[in-house]
Formats: sequence, structure tokens, C-alpha cells
Amino acid sequence: MKRLLLPVMLFSPAAVLAADLDMANKIRHEGFYQSEVMHTLEHLTDKIGPRLTASPQMVKANHWTLQQLKDWGLKNAELHPFEFGRGWSSESASIVLTGPRQQSLHGIPVAWTPGTKGAITGEVMLFDVNTSADLAAYAGKLAGKVLLMGEDLKIEPPKTVIFERLSAKKLTDMKDYDTSARASYESFMTKAMRDSRMQSYKFNKELDAFLQKEQVAAVIYRSSRQGGLVRVFGKSHRVGETFPVPAMIIEQEDYSLLLRMLDRKEQPKLTLDIKARFHDEDMKSYNTIAEIPGSDSNGEVVMVGAHLDSWHASDGAVDNGAGVAVAMEAVRILSKLNVKPKRTIRIALWSGEEQGLYGSRAYVNDFLASRPEPQDPAEKALPRYLWSSPGWPIAPKAAYNKLSVYFNMDNGSGKFRGIYTEGNVAVKPVFTDWFGPYSDLSTGTISPLSTGGTDHESFDDVGLPGFQFIQDPLDYSTRLHHTHIDSIDHVVEEDLKQASVLMAGFLYEAAMADKMLPRKPMPTPPSKVQQQQKDLEAAKERRLRELEGKKALDTKAVY
Repeated sequence: MKRLLLPVMLFSPAAVLAADLDMANKIRHEGFYQSEVMHTLEHLTDKIGPRLTASPQMVKANHWTLQQLKDWGLKNAELHPFEFGRGWSSESASIVLTGPRQQSLHGIPVAWTPGTKGAITGEVMLFDVNTSADLAAYAGKLAGKVLLMGEDLKIEPPKTVIFERLSAKKLTDMKDYDTSARASYESFMTKAMRDSRMQSYKFNKELDAFLQKEQVAAVIYRSSRQGGLVRVFGKSHRVGETFPVPAMIIEQEDYSLLLRMLDRKEQPKLTLDIKARFHDEDMKSYNTIAEIPGSDSNGEVVMVGAHLDSWHASDGAVDNGAGVAVAMEAVRILSKLNVKPKRTIRIALWSGEEQGLYGSRAYVNDFLASRPEPQDPAEKALPRYLWSSPGWPIAPKAAYNKLSVYFNMDNGSGKFRGIYTEGNVAVKPVFTDWFGPYSDLSTGTISPLSTGGTDHESFDDVGLPGFQFIQDPLDYSTRLHHTHIDSIDHVVEEDLKQASVLMAGFLYEAAMADKMLPRKPMPTPPSKVQQQQKDLEAAKERRLRELEGKKALDTKAVY
């Protein structure tokens, strides 16, 4: 019997993988043994610190990242401006229980609220309102008071896993497409949800005016995290909509203490001192942009990005200093290796992500594709999330057909376990190939699912390939996200090195590929049949809310 002789080339790695294995070796060496990712992150966190959009520290971060990218040899570095609104910063803040006993409490100011202009002391009062009628009941009773904004929730025993690596089962489950899922470009905001948000928006405008008229001293919010974690948020940064009174967020446990004192008729008093200021010198904010120019004359581009802004509670190490450091490290690696990509490799460090993807949306609108804004001046004046439509049709610009792909990182410091394709099945074999040289570093899970809440959405929403990597969650959502302990202490260095190597590998492959990445069909508005179904669902949701409201009233009736 003759032995079948197969050509040797069938067994060579180059025949199995289209990925550049020689370059993968070089990327791995530079990324693991010459890494600067932690050095970059330390500068962002320890030296610059919190980077609230439009704050002086965010401006400092813009200029530092710009110079650093230049120093690494990137070209065409610039700051891309977009309209944002007021800047805000807080130098210090304290909150002390001064009666019926003395105790320092743990609180952090709400972003974009005024300072106290020195220490103020006021009696604590519960302020639990939901309607205009509720407000009227408090008229003339609030001057000089410190208000607790709503009833406390019982602190239940924690049931969540604090720190987690994705299991094989969870990664396997991610490979299945959810046929009931909405399109990746379709907003999670249903018509019924928008109605509800609109009611809240209008009521909050009324509430702001009421608090100012009643000369309230300050307001206190309860943190949404227990265990001493203070999770922060912000009020409006828009000119003319600034919250009128000083506001702080305090620990759940401290909030509960104050409520128990009120229940026992022990009148608590608080002394607050918030040193905060607005920055109105420049109503714009900025994205940091730089690139490794491509050698081809066709002007095609691959992009990598992360949001540079953070909240003000801590140093923003995992949200999203980690993503920034990885994106910067990826282009540093490629620049250090003196790659000569066919396509330009461009990095974008976004601002305003935390307030609604401002920076990346502005970039897409300015250079890639625009959408019509509302014609009604009243609707246009509303926040974007309250617009009745995302705007149709999408109008591609000259650079639209030149962008091959945008890669994003913004889910903490967990290592890359795979990538979400946003329903783009055509990229699956491509990404599988690109994960090949790094199969010992990552499972390379290719998920057809969509993930939201960060800057790749700005690209995907107009039909451009924008992707977020699947990351180990670690303790990102359970402890760190927007809290006062989002510091470099909770970053896993080995994970950042792994992510940097994979990001550099994907950028290189995308920049050198024979073709640009395949795209999904251009997003389209709902069909007439789809819209009718959405309207029906919205009517049902609205009716359900009305019934729930009546049920609440019925519980107060006497039978």
C-alpha cells in the first residue's frame, strides 16, 4: 500500500494562519518584556488624577497624552474640539454630624453642583417627593435645611461575587446569538422609557427651581453601593441648567444613620464644607488624536480608542485609565517596532464619554457620518437621549468608506477573553484567525452579541465596524465602577500587558490586511410594521405604569 504524501506547505503555520506570526513574536516580546503600560497608567492616575470632562485635570490629561504620543513617534497629533458646556472641579469637601453627637461622615460632592462658600450648618430633613403636589406640601418649610433626597433602602446581605474571571461555560454561552435581541444600532430607550424619562426630566427642572426658591442649604444623596463605597454621579453641565444648591453623596450606612435619628425624633445637624468651582473659560472639550501614517495612498484607516475622562471620586484607573493605557501601549509597541502599515493606525482618546459619548459622537459626526437633528427647537434643546429619533437618514462623509475598523477598551482592567462582533457574522473567521498567534493568552471567544455603554457604539450606530473586547469582569462592576476606590491599586498588571499585546496584534493585522473588514448593512429606521409594534408595546407599558400608580393610591384607601 502506497503512503499518501501531502505537500509540506499544508502543515506550515503560515498556511494555517494568515496572521503575521513573525510580527506576533515581536509584539509579544515588546509588550511583555519592555512594557510601559503601567508607567503610562501611573502618570494618568497618580500624577494627573481624576479627569472629569472639561475640568483642569482633563485638560492636563489631553496635553500630556498628546505630547506622549508625539514622543513615541506618532504623527499628526492634535486635539479635536467639540461643544460640551461648563467645566467643574472640587478641591476639597467635608461633611460632619454635629448633633446630637459628633461624627465625621464620608461624602463626595455631586459633580456640577456649587460649593458652599464656607462651612454651612443645617438641620437634616427627609425630602421624599415625586410630584408637583409633593413639592407644594413643603413650601415655606425648607429654608436653611439639609435635605435627605428620598427614603433609604434596607441594606441586604451581599450576594454578589466580588471578583470574577469568566468561566468556560459563560464564554461558551456568549457564542450563541440571541434571536430576540434588538439591532446593535437600535437604542435601548423604548418609546415608553422615553416618556418616563421625559416626565423625570421635567419634574427635575421643577425641583431645581423649587430648591432654589426655598433657599435650601444643601441636599444629600444615598450612594447606590453598600459597604462604605461612595458611587458618584453628576448633575447637568449645560449652561443655564446647573443644579442650584450644594449636593453630596454619602455612604449608605451614614445615610441610614441619619434616617434612624429622624425616626427617633433626634434632630440631626450636619456641617458641610465644599470647595468647588465652575470653569467657563472654554465651553469646548477635546479628544486626543494621533496616528502612525499608512504607506498606501488610498487613505484607509484603522482606529483604536478609549475614553480619557473619568469621574471625580478617585483616579479613574479602571474606568477608564486602563483602556487608555492599553490603547496607548498598543500604538507604542507598533511605533517602537517601526511598523510600516498599509493603512493608517489612528488612536483616539475620548472626552465626555461618561456624560453620553460626547467625544466619540462628535468625532463621528465631524468626519465620518452625520444624522439630522430635530427640527423642533424645543426638542433640540433637550438632552440627546430624549430626542424622539436618532435622526434619519444617515449621511456618510468622505472618510466613511475609508475606515476599516475601530477597536475599543472600556470594561476595567480585565484581560481580553474574546470580542463582541455586534451581530457582524462576516468578521468571525477574520477575528478567529487574528486570535491564532495569541491562543495561549486568550480563549479568543467570538461572540455575535452586542455590548453597549461605550464609545464603539458611536461607530456601530452609523454602520461602521466598531468593536469592544470581551474582558474578565474582575471587580469592575461590583466595587470599582464610578466609586471612590477606582485606583491603580485594583488594576491587574498582567492583564493590561495581555490586553496591550492583543490590541497591538489586532491593529497590525487590520492595518496590513488585503481588504478592509466586512460591514453589516447600513442601519435603517424601523419599517412601518415594526413601528406599529413598537407603538403598541409603548402603549401597553404606559398603561401598566398608570395601573401601578392607581394601585399605589388604592393601598391608602380604607375599606
